[in-house]
Amino acid sequence: MAEQKNRWNWEVSGFEPRKSAEHDDHKPLPLLRRYSVSSSSFLPHSELSKNSMASKLQRLKENVKLARDDYLELRQEVSDLQEYSNAKLDRVTRYLGVLAGKTRKLDQAAIETEARISPLIAEKKKLFNDLLTAKGNIKVFCRSRPLFEDEGPSVVEFPDDFTIRVPTGDDTIANPKKDFEFDRVYGPHVGQAELFSDVQPFVQSALDGYNVSVFAYGQTRSGKTYTMEGSSHDRGLYARSFEELFDLANSDTTSTSRFNFYVTVFEIYNEQVRDLLSESRNGLPKILVGSSDSFTELAQEKVDNPLDFSRVLKVAFQNRENDLWMLNFSHLIVTIHIYYTNLITGENLYSKLSLVDLAGSASLTVEDDGGERATGLLHVMKSLSALGDVLSSLTSKKDTVPYENSMLTKVLSDTLGGSSKTLMIVNVCPNLSNLSETLSSLHFCARARSAVLSLGNRDTIMKWRDVANDARKELLEKEKEINDLKQEVLGLKQALKDANDQCVLLFNEVQKAWKVSFTLQSDLKSENINLAEKHRLEKDQNAQLRNQVAQLLQLEQEQKLQIQQRDSTIQTLQAKLKSIEPQLIEALHARELSSDSKSLAQPISKAAGDGLDSIAVTKKLEEELLKRDALIEVRYS
Repeated sequence: MAEQKNRWNWEVSGFEPRKSAEHDDHKPLPLLRRYSVSSSSFLPHSELSKNSMASKLQRLKENVKLARDDYLELRQEVSDLQEYSNAKLDRVTRYLGVLAGKTRKLDQAAIETEARISPLIAEKKKLFNDLLTAKGNIKVFCRSRPLFEDEGPSVVEFPDDFTIRVPTGDDTIANPKKDFEFDRVYGPHVGQAELFSDVQPFVQSALDGYNVSVFAYGQTRSGKTYTMEGSSHDRGLYARSFEELFDLANSDTTSTSRFNFYVTVFEIYNEQVRDLLSESRNGLPKILVGSSDSFTELAQEKVDNPLDFSRVLKVAFQNRENDLWMLNFSHLIVTIHIYYTNLITGENLYSKLSLVDLAGSASLTVEDDGGERATGLLHVMKSLSALGDVLSSLTSKKDTVPYENSMLTKVLSDTLGGSSKTLMIVNVCPNLSNLSETLSSLHFCARARSAVLSLGNRDTIMKWRDVANDARKELLEKEKEINDLKQEVLGLKQALKDANDQCVLLFNEVQKAWKVSFTLQSDLKSENINLAEKHRLEKDQNAQLRNQVAQLLQLEQEQKLQIQQRDSTIQTLQAKLKSIEPQLIEALHARELSSDSKSLAQPISKAAGDGLDSIAVTKKLEEELLKRDALIEVRYS
């Protein structure tokens, strides 16, 4: 038991325990290491890290190379597109220059053609005016309205288109019927369109620069207002006249000439002028109408189309009094002011067309009327009489024309006389109960026409008819020539329009090309910025990886040095163990064989001392091995 207690314990970490001498025939067993660690054990992991870093760097280089190639390719595409855009822009610029030259030539040709047309138009206007005034500047039409259901039979007859026959009411004479001849007579079956076809030359004359007045005359309920205003399904002279003016102006308007239209609407009641537009519309421009000695200021409103004209008339009619008496015994004057400007000739013309719905020409019955109504009727009769005097003086070529006898003739003085033209449309009732008023109206208007016809005998009339026919033929020839020139102008305008359309198309293409170029440049700039940012990030990552590789290499070198130091320490300890091991074996043999206690004590004590040295060495060796294991674990972690 003492031997067992005194036996050394060789169960040291890293070594196998020794067996007893009895079992192994006293053959010493070699000391075995628990780990076989050397500097080469770290190399596979180091090589793996190096390979990983190298492959990652290679991938980064390839990405940078691809990005650089894409950048160069995009830059080349932008350069090609820019070159293409510049070439196309140069071609378009040259073509635009050619088109601009053609446009200037076309404009010059159009101006020259219009300059050639201008004298022809002036001559046409003169011929047309001569034709219209062959029998004088005043014409009279007569129109009969249809009978109402309760009016009985008609007493009016129409032998032809220029004669109206009515009974005189005097049965004592041989022929109780009397014929009245006018420039045109319309029966009850004639509509507004046929009437306006004969009024149209007067509207044309107004557009040519002459003042024109059209009067609707007759007793109350004879159809005056219907002739002027018409109905919703059959328009009157107001709407038809302006529509004709508008259409003629559009056909005659060119790039160097234009027409502008203004409208004034007023009424005269008890010799007082009442403006029907200024009451509801403030800020309208003013115009002076009448003679220089006696003029009236009225508001005028610009109208650009027939709808505007109808709207203005509607407002003016709404501003009139609703009293039927006042409506029947007040004169309503609608005047269309025409302004013409020619930029080539510098010609500025002003003319106007006055459409007058006169008050009813009823007789005054003193026993039935009095006070204000009698006064109004007296003013109506006075103004109508003054109008008849003016027309009679004009047709008789008198030196003095009594314009100052009434407000109506004062206001319309510039449309009566001189080169102005006047059309009187007398409206009559065909029934027997209104025969006296019909005769009065027919006698009133016949005065003007009789004065016109008294200018000469039948030979003179035939002479003027021949002159009118010759003027008509010459007018037709001039109109044909003007139409040919207008067609030429239209062709030039169409060519100019086609050239402008081509310019617009080319300009749009250039804009599209510039937009595409700008978009590509923007995309390239954005792509360049993205590539630069990506390159910067990859460069930073590459630098970080290089720093990490350098740190790992340095750490690897340090760990190699530490491992080498540990290995050298272990080798030194192993050498010491090998040198101690024979001494231990000898001490064991000496202990078993020696019987001399004294002689045995020295080797034993020496062996014990050596044994103590061996235990210290073993402990130191275990510590070194533990440190090395920890270092290796840190290395692989």
